[in-house]
Amino acid sequence: MSVVADAKSALIAMSANLAERAEAEIERSQDARLIWWRKIDEWKASVPLVCEQSETEIKPQSLIENLHRVTNGEAIIVTDVGQHQMWAAQFYPCKYSRQFITSGGLGTMGFGLPAAMGAQLARPDKQVIAIVGDGGFQMTNQEIITAVQYGIPLKVLIMNNGYLGMVRQWQEMFYDRAYSEVDLSVSPDFVKLAEAYGALGLRATTPAELTDVLEKGLSHPGVTIFDIVVSKEENVFPIIPAGLGSENMILK
Repeated sequence: MSVVADAKSALIAMSANLAERAEAEIERSQDARLIWWRKIDEWKASVPLVCEQSETEIKPQSLIENLHRVTNGEAIIVTDVGQHQMWAAQFYPCKYSRQFITSGGLGTMGFGLPAAMGAQLARPDKQVIAIVGDGGFQMTNQEIITAVQYGIPLKVLIMNNGYLGMVRQWQEMFYDRAYSEVDLSVSPDFVKLAEAYGALGLRATTPAELTDVLEKGLSHPGVTIFDIVVSKEENVFPIIPAGLGSENMILK
């Protein structure tokens, strides 16, 4: 198909037509969003986001809730990649923009610790907390020495479940618990590792210890490494199976 016309007249006509189509598309998009938000509200009502409590083991969700309470929700949160990333997003509500820093869907394990150092340098007036898993932490934990050397008062919270947690969850849910290459039960003693680097190392293994450990570590003027031992096989929900869309998410 070809068009023969005066360029000015043709462009004016095309512009008007595109404007009409754009307005119609905006209306369709708004209607679609309203339908989607209603669906989300239905999910929230039928399967509310809750945090189960335990008297014997630290639940990951409870850990993040406690961190939010102790910091009054004011800390800049930087995450690594994995289950802890999801729980941090769900249970640490943000008060202001640029408060939650994560690599998102890029899946770059090891991102959390060095990114948190950058955030702390950019905002020395704020408390910056890197929330990491015991797997991702071991990919860049040597950077602790950089924080110690340059006096960056970084706080690193290791959510330690002894697994590559998100991979383990997928293997549990979709591969009949055929666990492969996810067991991290043989890992360094993170408290001793912190001390070897000249940082403060603290550990909590029970809910009763958690608040005191968090408050002590966050008030420390230098680098603090928290080894928080959490439930080993806790799962993140909702989750969307590979290759499917949001309408196929598993809620619990």
